[in-house]
Amino acid sequence: MRGVFTREERVVVLFLAVSLLVGSAVVRAGRVFPSAIPDFGGASGRLGQVSAVDALPVWPVDVNTAGVDDLVRLPGVGPVRAAEIVRRRELSGGYSTLEELLEIKGIGPVTLAGLRDKATVGVGVASPADSSRATHARGH
Repeated sequence: MRGVFTREERVVVLFLAVSLLVGSAVVRAGRVFPSAIPDFGGASGRLGQVSAVDALPVWPVDVNTAGVDDLVRLPGVGPVRAAEIVRRRELSGGYSTLEELLEIKGIGPVTLAGLRDKATVGVGVASPADSSRATHARGH
């Protein structure tokens, strides 16, 4: 008698054992090096929170002053949408209302509703055109 398991069963048991070891290493690495393991949109059930290495997000986030790194912490806003928020903000001189975010592809009424208590609009940022107009108005 060669053993309790057939050759195929031994391969499966070996695969499961290796998978368990690799999974344990990934979990341990995630605890030791939190930034090494991406959090694909809060899949761990902690949407809106960040790793212990980063500071906890401060709500609300001002979409007129926040950078891409701060905007991606908002629910439903990934790197592409965050970059588009910044790009349009710089072109237009800032947002007057959160509803203007609806003009960005991928932000709809549901996403906007999720942003209401986590995002705000401040005084805005001056675009290059605004600052040149202000300089000419002062006579410089």
